Amino acid sequence: MKILQVGTGRWGANHMRVLQNLGVELFVAELSESERQRCIKEGLPADHVTADLTQFIEQVDAVDIVTPAQTHLPIALNAIAHKKDIFTEKPLAENALKADEFVTAVNRSQVICQVGHIFRYDPATTYMKEALAGGELGKIRSITGSFSGFKRPRNDGGVTISDAIHFVDLYNYLMGGPPQQVMAQCHDLLGRGMDDMSWVWLAYGETRALIEANYFSPEKKRLVTVVGEKATMVCNFAASQDKITIFNNQHVKEKDTWKGVSGEILQKEILPSEPLLLELRDFIDCVQTRKAPRATAEAGADAVKVVDAALKSFQLQKTVNL
Repeated sequence: MKILQVGTGRWGANHMRVLQNLGVELFVAELSESERQRCIKEGLPADHVTADLTQFIEQVDAVDIVTPAQTHLPIALNAIAHKKDIFTEKPLAENALKADEFVTAVNRSQVICQVGHIFRYDPATTYMKEALAGGELGKIRSITGSFSGFKRPRNDGGVTISDAIHFVDLYNYLMGGPPQQVMAQCHDLLGRGMDDMSWVWLAYGETRALIEANYFSPEKKRLVTVVGEKATMVCNFAASQDKITIFNNQHVKEKDTWKGVSGEILQKEILPSEPLLLELRDFIDCVQTRKAPRATAEAGADAVKVVDAALKSFQLQKTVNL
């Protein structure tokens, strides 16, 4: 298979490494001269590297978009015009209007489109989804998550659309669809004109969920806690092993009062893997078999719409219905 990767920045370098290991014939379009030279030094033939997106578009089977969010839609429309399948990093687009335009173009052309919501491909997520579907926790009361850590803020979007969106999509995936209501506080502490600290509250039917995201916490956190009637599951995506812990704790009503009953604590072994490898391998399989990806354009648009609702909620200081 021949794939054109557009963009080879920090995350794009990982895409290039994985795609080379997956045995595809890789072409690269990159505006930066220094990045193009790096690609050649890392093994790409010079005649497979260009600054012009259109140079290789006719030769390839699919396009992998790893560029700033504002460029996703125009690059995708170019690929769609040439009937090429698409992988695009998240967010699908910079706002809900552009995301809807993206979905319409994909559906009209019937190309494969996979969005880079990488947490769907973490084996820990697979375990969580199966456990919830199997009723292991009982009725889900709440989900809370922290996606935070001290790092350089991105220039193509605030922390809600850059980081919190990871857990927005994760929650949507676990709960089987987007929330009905969104409320948020999104603050610009650095004065960049984009939020760098946010709290997003979500309502999935009777289940309430919260996401905290910021660039300031000294400790890197990728932590999700799912509270059920029968047990609580904690997943630490940042851990190298023992990512999932089950606390068989529950509240039991006795006469006119409640008591907390602590049960067995179980560690669930999750085999180590690289989610990006699983994600891009699945994309290749989807292109070859024409099956729907795990993260479709519609799923990507749902996540962007939740982010838009969060920003609107903060602006209006009220709950927004989806």
